[in-house]
Amino acid sequence: MTTKQKTTHGTGIMNKLRDKMPYIIIFLIIAFVGLIVFEWGMNYLGMRGGEQVAFGKVNGEEITYQQFEKALQQQIETMRQQNGNKDIDDATMDQVKDQVWNSLLQQTLMKQEIDRLGIKVTDAEILDFIYNRPEQLPEAIRRNFIDSTGTFNMDFYQQALGMKTKEATQFWNQVEQYMREVLVSDKLQNYITSTAIITENEVLQKYKDDNIKASFNYAFLDVNSVTDTLLFMPKEEELKSFYNEHKDEFKQEDAVKFRYVIFSDAPTAEDSTSLGKQLEILIRDLKEGKVEDSTLIKTVNDNSAAPYNDNFQKPSAIGTAGKNALNFLFDAKPGDCSKLIMDQDGYKIIRLLDVKDGEDTYVHASHILINFTSDTAASKKQAEDILKKAKSGEDFDKLAVDFSQDPSAKQNNGDLGWFTKGSMVKEFEEACMKGSVGEIIGPIKTSFGFHIIKIKGKSKKEFRFAEIKKPVTAGQRTKDIAKKKAQEFMADVKNGAIMDSLAKQNAISAFTTPEIIKGSFVPGAGQNKNIIDFGLSSKKGSLYGPTKVQGGFGVYMVTEKIAEGYKNYDSIKTNVLKQRVAQKKKFDYIGKAAEEMKSKIGGGDLASVQTLYPQYTFGLADSSSISKPDPKIGVEYSVYNEVFTLKQGELSNPIRGTRGFYLVKSIWVTPFNQSDYLVKQADIRKQLNTSKKQQMVQDWMTNLMNTAKIEDNRDKYL
Repeated sequence: MTTKQKTTHGTGIMNKLRDKMPYIIIFLIIAFVGLIVFEWGMNYLGMRGGEQVAFGKVNGEEITYQQFEKALQQQIETMRQQNGNKDIDDATMDQVKDQVWNSLLQQTLMKQEIDRLGIKVTDAEILDFIYNRPEQLPEAIRRNFIDSTGTFNMDFYQQALGMKTKEATQFWNQVEQYMREVLVSDKLQNYITSTAIITENEVLQKYKDDNIKASFNYAFLDVNSVTDTLLFMPKEEELKSFYNEHKDEFKQEDAVKFRYVIFSDAPTAEDSTSLGKQLEILIRDLKEGKVEDSTLIKTVNDNSAAPYNDNFQKPSAIGTAGKNALNFLFDAKPGDCSKLIMDQDGYKIIRLLDVKDGEDTYVHASHILINFTSDTAASKKQAEDILKKAKSGEDFDKLAVDFSQDPSAKQNNGDLGWFTKGSMVKEFEEACMKGSVGEIIGPIKTSFGFHIIKIKGKSKKEFRFAEIKKPVTAGQRTKDIAKKKAQEFMADVKNGAIMDSLAKQNAISAFTTPEIIKGSFVPGAGQNKNIIDFGLSSKKGSLYGPTKVQGGFGVYMVTEKIAEGYKNYDSIKTNVLKQRVAQKKKFDYIGKAAEEMKSKIGGGDLASVQTLYPQYTFGLADSSSISKPDPKIGVEYSVYNEVFTLKQGELSNPIRGTRGFYLVKSIWVTPFNQSDYLVKQADIRKQLNTSKKQQMVQDWMTNLMNTAKIEDNRDKYL
């Protein structure tokens, strides 16, 4: 790339490019407007034992474990930055793992389609954008050249184009690579959406949905207002008749049922002890490290689940999960280093660096709770007796263990840790804030019962500290033991052992799945295509596993095969047909009630029958439209379609909605405004065109996913 280089401010430009480099050095993906955003997932364990099985395949093309791991590690850092360095819970981690996998599938499928269609981008197309149309460059590039006024600086851009330094060359190479992917994406999107057409009727209907409004009175006869269930109990002949008349609604795909067990790989006491020993070794390094030469920062970043944080932190940011850590911090002096601390969020060692006073007051308190009983006076008397014992000098912790009805008291001696305003119920909080350190107060009545409270401390301290923290997780030995147990279990069942009896011997439970079809979820294993495909293609009694599932290793046995066809009448009679027929009878009843109500309305005034029918709802819908319906009515298209056809003051016939029947009386409907329509027409067309294209791309991707040959071996990479 060549242009006349301007040397003025060259150093400043290079510094800015160097600062902005992270914005342009990206993980290249193919993305479509408003549809596919690849949200990379969390850490995942690698493969062991020399197994030579592909991590995954899409139409024969391999997705490697290394690809997956790279994306996962990248997301770890992204999510930490977004969540204030907070750890990610297991449920979120499992969800994001699936998102990562689906993203890789979609990326691979799109690249395959790009190759099949022969879509390419030439160097000339990229250079045309860079040199001739910089104002049309993507925001990821343009934002590198925004000046202090928020304006794209063309002089700065031209100077950067002419630079030949290593940093500038690297920057423009990244721009070229990024632009190639963007333009390929645009071409593929244009190919998919080339047939998108927005008709005049669609534009007109959208305008009416948004702009034509109506006000009307209504009576709503809710089907759920009918409470006499015996009146609508279906007879056998009614059930069979409904089944035969609606048979197409009960079509059955090929399905399978499994009986399964899961061998837990939850952390053990051995894992906890091992982690504790690992952290104890680091106490000396944490105590002697310095911020000034980064040795302390390096010690934390190399060993902690969360990176070093140099900011002052409020106790509320540490939270109740760090109760023991807070106890140390409030008692420590700057420079003190803790011994091993175990909290709800993991093991940790902490070095207090500095303390300052903040604005919020924090209280450290313990309590003894006496729950309400049918005799409130007796509960209060019990609390008063305990209060006397506490004030006379008896050990508060022991009283909490002996008498408190808070389930956690046996473990924490009633200690609630440090908290501030907004953490406790109002009455409890106010008593603690007013109390003095060392004071025992009560009984304080709250919605939970009567409390006797001991104020252990008060402070406004905020802390700057270095912390090495790690959650207790299952070690490799724990996982290997769980997997081995599952393997032995599976071998015994193959050799003739009864699955349920063997499960009892192993002190675990056996479960039965519901009917599972392609694309559905397998209990414990999620949307595991391999298990589903195995079940659908295998004989009754076949075993699958051990496979890694949420919480351990699962073994699945095929117990029932359901062939494609219609669901058996007896299998859906109780759980489906009875409810459907009873609901139909209720709607028929409510429909007749609506007809009867209309016949009694005097002078077209709905209010004239309101006292006759107190069980139903009467109301006013004011200035409602299809796009913004009345919140009490909701999206009832049948109601609004009728409303917009009524003349002013006209009363409707009964209108069947999704939840019952309506009678409406029109007050007014805004007329169609031709001139306003012509003004808004172009914007509406553009909006509809964007939505339709997004839907076309989404449908295209769904079709690719449904027809692709996907091999998913994630469960073997543990």
